[in-house]
Amino acid sequence: MEKEQTKLKGNFKIACLRDNQVIAEREIDNTIMNAGKAEISGLILTDVGGTAFDYLAVGTSATAPNATQSALIAEKYRVAGTGSQQTTTVTNDTARLTASIIITASNSIQEAGIFNSSSGGTILARTTFSAINVSDSDTLNVGYDVRVS
Repeated sequence: MEKEQTKLKGNFKIACLRDNQVIAEREIDNTIMNAGKAEISGLILTDVGGTAFDYLAVGTSATAPNATQSALIAEKYRVAGTGSQQTTTVTNDTARLTASIIITASNSIQEAGIFNSSSGGTILARTTFSAINVSDSDTLNVGYDVRVS
């Protein structure tokens, strides 16, 4: 009998738009954080519960992800996302969270994460990527896929 092994795998996509033109794009795999795994296991159980993940954040740190981190290193923006289920291998095996972030100051965006609160809260996943230099009024279209396989 083969043992089932369930895993979470995340993928992050970001596109920076300036004057409605894409000026930079990145697609990166990410690290699922220990705190996120614990929150998900609680969500499975009625007697434990938890808070679902519905917020996307970006920041300016290039510090490598480590599963023990509990926040972005230098968060600049956090917004509520729109969630949906997608099919990667089996029906509805991927959770997708997307959002648009309007930039209000020049920064070098290099990290992103998923959270379950508009501030603080529990982090599910974090990634870093080569810098995207943003300016006031730019838009970041961001999306996170978390696949359960």
